[in-house]
Amino acid sequence: MLDIKYIRENPEKVKQNIINRHTDQKKADVDKLLLLDARKFELEREIEKIREARNKLAEELKDETLRTPENIDQGKKLKEGVEVLEKELAEIQAQWQDIMDWTPNLLANDVPVGKDENDNLEIKAWSPKSGYFKKDQLGLKDFSKKWMPKHEFKSKDHVELGNLLGVIDTEQSAKTSGSRFYYLKDDLVLLQYAYFDLLFKHLVRECKFHPMIVPLLVKERVLYGTSHFPEGRDQVYKIEKDFVEEGQELYLVGSSEPSLFAYWMDRVIPEELLPYRMCATTTCFRSEVGSWGKDVRGIKRVHQFDKLEIDVVCKPDQSEKIFSELLGINEWFYQQLELPYHQILKCTGDSGYQASYRQIDNEVWLPTQQEFIEVGTDTNATDYQTRRLNIKVQLKDGTKVLAHTVNNTGITNTRPLISILDNYQNPDGSVNIPKVLQEYMGKEKITTS
Repeated sequence: MLDIKYIRENPEKVKQNIINRHTDQKKADVDKLLLLDARKFELEREIEKIREARNKLAEELKDETLRTPENIDQGKKLKEGVEVLEKELAEIQAQWQDIMDWTPNLLANDVPVGKDENDNLEIKAWSPKSGYFKKDQLGLKDFSKKWMPKHEFKSKDHVELGNLLGVIDTEQSAKTSGSRFYYLKDDLVLLQYAYFDLLFKHLVRECKFHPMIVPLLVKERVLYGTSHFPEGRDQVYKIEKDFVEEGQELYLVGSSEPSLFAYWMDRVIPEELLPYRMCATTTCFRSEVGSWGKDVRGIKRVHQFDKLEIDVVCKPDQSEKIFSELLGINEWFYQQLELPYHQILKCTGDSGYQASYRQIDNEVWLPTQQEFIEVGTDTNATDYQTRRLNIKVQLKDGTKVLAHTVNNTGITNTRPLISILDNYQNPDGSVNIPKVLQEYMGKEKITTS
């Protein structure tokens, strides 16, 4: 959530940011917010004055000689007056909060102004044979694709390979669970464990991340706090409270990000503990509303997936450095697997959820499809989430300030598997295993035999 003081002092900047992000201007109505804010301030002052008068009168009425009918009647009128104003304030507060909840974070100055993903900007591209691409090989969206590798044989997509090798079954999962679910089997399961283990060890041993096991069911405040509500409510599965302990409504997480950051909710963190790097492997759930009928084949867009999330809580002056650090971890991982990829700086119209200040996607190249597939996102959310979650840092001089949060997909299971199957396939339908994973799997190739 933005600081209301900043909105008061910079309304035009906030309005332009809303326009640039293509946020619904009726939901994020800055002019209406400021009118409500002014009335809210007036009501709070009026209520405070009446309360002071009531307190003063109550003190006087302790003297029985002053307990006249007029004074008692005055006390009743003051109470009724406060109740009327408090009712109006509650209505104003609810409208004020609703607009604040829909007002997105300010974007960084270097985020390109654009309408949609076609205006995203390539900032890096890499392939195993050529290394990093030159600047003139980068451009908008997927400009670098013309220099990306191609198969010299008639290749198969991941659905064909999955069926041929007997490692993906979406027909049986459709019977058990419906569309967008899947069974992974045998070598593909081992392959997933292998690269999850590769990154996990790197995070814990080399990058000093704190490994965590976190709740997969969370309260509404947690998803609101990380700004997945209200905007992303239609992507989240809700557990009805009838059979839930304490009768609470709980939600299945679409990432461990809410659970990880909520670990620090309502806390003041000593400066010396920051940056605090966290990682968690969880099963995640998303409804994928808005994508029904799209990417229905195979395991590209699914309702359930596994993810190794990497998140950091830090001081305000650390978040941009941490943002770059996490991108470096992503690059290390995909270069270890020798998968061609590029990184995309997302434009204002495709800038992700409301909390994002800056967002970069990692996309791996699929030679068979001659297209990139998004495999993860890196986001600096500055203090947007910590204002909602009430996470503060106590600096060495005793000052308390809002912390910053940076979150990164790390890896998921389905899309990297698609990437490996696509890039490492052979003409006979077998799939080579990336060298760095061969020792873990105890073999060099996935075959039909």
